[in-house]
Order: sequence, then C-alpha cells, then structure tokens
Amino acid sequence: MATATRGPTSTSTPLRAQAVVSSKGQVTLPAAMRAQLGLEAGSRIRFELRDRQLVITPELPISAYYGILKGYDLGDIEPEKEPDREFD
Repeated sequence: MATATRGPTSTSTPLRAQAVVSSKGQVTLPAAMRAQLGLEAGSRIRFELRDRQLVITPELPISAYYGILKGYDLGDIEPEKEPDREFD
C-alpha cells in the first residue's frame, strides 16, 4: 500500500510517498502522483538509478508532441534529392 503526503498548502513543496515492494518487485504509485503526472493504465515510465536514488519519469506519447513546432518557420527542411543513378 502506498501513501502520499504534501507539505503545507505550498505548490512548490514536493509530493512525497512511501510504498512497499511486493515479492514480485511491484510497487503501486500513489493515486495523487499518478493524477499529477497524468499517468493512466498503460502509460509508459522510465527508470533511472542515480547513485542510490531511483528516478521515475513518465514517457510522453508521440501525440504529446503534435503541434510543438506550430508557428515556427522551418523553411525548406526537405533534403535535396540525389539524382537518379544509371545502372548497366
């Protein structure tokens, strides 16, 4: 079972939680953290071990990047085509 707490009403206070690792190595992410990160069933997350600290980062689906370049002038980003080669 996981429990999450937040310090006094400040939004800059980190959300902290504790959980128990099951015999299968599973951990339940607290609902408050899942909600804040927009994680749902099937969401993908990335694990990173920094010294003795485990960092869990949600991976954004490709659809999250839709429209990210809107308003930018990308000019002609199509690479120049090579001329066709002739084969004997």
